[in-house]
Amino acid sequence: MRIEELLAPEALASIEAAVGRAERTTSSEIVPMLVERSDSYADVRAGVAALLAFAAGAVWLALWPRLARWTVPTQICVFAALVWLLHWRPLLRALLPARLRRERVQRAAALAFHHGGIHSTRERTGILLYVSLLEHQVVVLADEGIHARVGEGTWDDVVTRVLDGIPSGPTARSLAPSSGTSRRARRGCAGAE
Repeated sequence: MRIEELLAPEALASIEAAVGRAERTTSSEIVPMLVERSDSYADVRAGVAALLAFAAGAVWLALWPRLARWTVPTQICVFAALVWLLHWRPLLRALLPARLRRERVQRAAALAFHHGGIHSTRERTGILLYVSLLEHQVVVLADEGIHARVGEGTWDDVVTRVLDGIPSGPTARSLAPSSGTSRRARRGCAGAE
């Protein structure tokens, strides 16, 4: 699922408008970020392909010992085919352990938060709503000015709403801060003014 397939230009405009409304009523600076994936997972793809190519060579030798000279070319072909095949999103996602997906999304969100300057807003009230489609993960990072006011579990309903919207398609609505944030989170953002 590509971002262009998920969000029409009208949906992007609606997210921008919702962010603008939320920012006008609070001192928070909200940055929604939607990415296709948080990592290339080249290490996973190459590792799985190499392991299966090695296994294919062992099977080849066991079944056709007279054709041993073709073992390495067979392994190379299996490796290349698997690396190509592992670009298919559903297969790649199925092979990724949940812990690895979570770690890579957290790392990418933290990098976006810091590299995007969201952590250096005037009143320390930046909020990143990071959605990674391949991993089906959502991370909300709030700067210390917001986080101190709203606490740990405040963003759970935001994450749930966005995740619920991804499979069925209404991600634009679930990304909109006015529909996705709890009253407590909005009060915390307003209190940061």
